[in-house]
Amino acid sequence: MKKNYVWTLIPIFLVVMGCASKPSVTETPAGVPDWFFNPPMQEDVIFGSGSAKMSDLNMSMTMAESRARQSIAFTLNANVQAMITDYTRNAGNTDTQSNLSFAETVGRQLTSAKLTGATVYKRGQSSDGTVYVLISLSKADAAKVGADIVDSEASKYAEFKAMDALKMMEAQLSKTDIKPEPVTQ
Repeated sequence: MKKNYVWTLIPIFLVVMGCASKPSVTETPAGVPDWFFNPPMQEDVIFGSGSAKMSDLNMSMTMAESRARQSIAFTLNANVQAMITDYTRNAGNTDTQSNLSFAETVGRQLTSAKLTGATVYKRGQSSDGTVYVLISLSKADAAKVGADIVDSEASKYAEFKAMDALKMMEAQLSKTDIKPEPVTQ
């Protein structure tokens, strides 16, 4: 009876120890402000957070602010490129089979946005010297960023189409015998 009791307690003990050793998903590491991982939710504002730990406090603040602005820029406009390579090879017969697997993933994200109106909303510093910054941007200012992006793309497209039309006209003129003559008075 004692053996069964011990064998019953061992799995329960292992499960309890396994659960106790895993950190909670909602747990914030010591010294990190809660708003860093869980920025406030406001209807009319977009938030971006950043952190930095440099040898100089001013540089830490500058880098943390820059990273927070980057976070907002990626929220507004991100061009994401990704590639995945997956390779598997089996060789040999059923008794002596070897297997080779290779997997690789590569990604790149680019953004460009003029963040007029982005301001520091909160700052904090942990005991280890890491600076945390929360930047806010009103959605009205963000809409201007979006309009600027659309206007920029539209003007680039219009310029491209104009150059395309000029090339087409030159190609047509080169096919005819008629050459334009200067007007003299």
